[in-house]
Amino acid sequence: MEFQDKYILISGGSSGIGLALSKKFASLGANITIIARRKELLESAVRDIKAAAINEKQQFNWISADVSNYDDLDQALSKDKTDYDILINSAGISYPGEFVKMDPIVFKNVIDIDYLGTVYLTKLIVPRMINKRSGYIVNLSSYVALVGYYGYTAYAPPKYAVRGFSRTLRPELKPYGIDVSVVFPQDTETPQLIFERAHLPAITRKANLLIEKVFGSSSLISAEKAAEYIIQGMLKKKFSIYFGTVGLLTSYITPLIDKFLYRYTVNLAKKSM
Repeated sequence: MEFQDKYILISGGSSGIGLALSKKFASLGANITIIARRKELLESAVRDIKAAAINEKQQFNWISADVSNYDDLDQALSKDKTDYDILINSAGISYPGEFVKMDPIVFKNVIDIDYLGTVYLTKLIVPRMINKRSGYIVNLSSYVALVGYYGYTAYAPPKYAVRGFSRTLRPELKPYGIDVSVVFPQDTETPQLIFERAHLPAITRKANLLIEKVFGSSSLISAEKAAEYIIQGMLKKKFSIYFGTVGLLTSYITPLIDKFLYRYTVNLAKKSM
């Protein structure tokens, strides 16, 4: 697979992994359109993406839209007639906290953006790919869709849903020549992670310290490194894309990690009570 001259649409492309992917694809000769809500961030991001371009013929655009609002998204995309080769569903938010203390609206907001935002954008772009009998969709899930992690009752379920959506969408679209991949990022240095860490429950912080002792600093990676892992997985058309040795190891021993984290955090919670 090559990215030269491909048309790529990236949601959440104004920051974090989405922005890092946009710049990396630009350096490989692709044409990039990014979607996010805030126009000022979009304009700034496009300038950064253009700086990574390798020729003057490449095209860079932005679309201001809320992926969680189907009508808004539909209207915004109706003005854009591009036949995209690749769709990256990177838009997402995370809000950690203990279930009994969280406002119900948080659960709705995370589901609307992380899961329905992925579904809505895919729903609107897939017909264009079907018409030309080719395409590639990459959905960003999360490490917490592999294990039950304390403090993520709002964030993990939508990411589990993205995982299930990708798995069931894959056989439906393959006959049309459209491939699907799902990505399971570990902690990545992004603005979202800064917000997350400011809201982590004390027990989750302790669990994180334990993970850092086991895996070391390799458990936290940069957005640029995350983009490299995703592109490497795309080049091989992998369905499940993990980040390096840590991610791959996690995928194999997920049941053991899940069981251990369950017992460890339950014991911590009992002690704190």
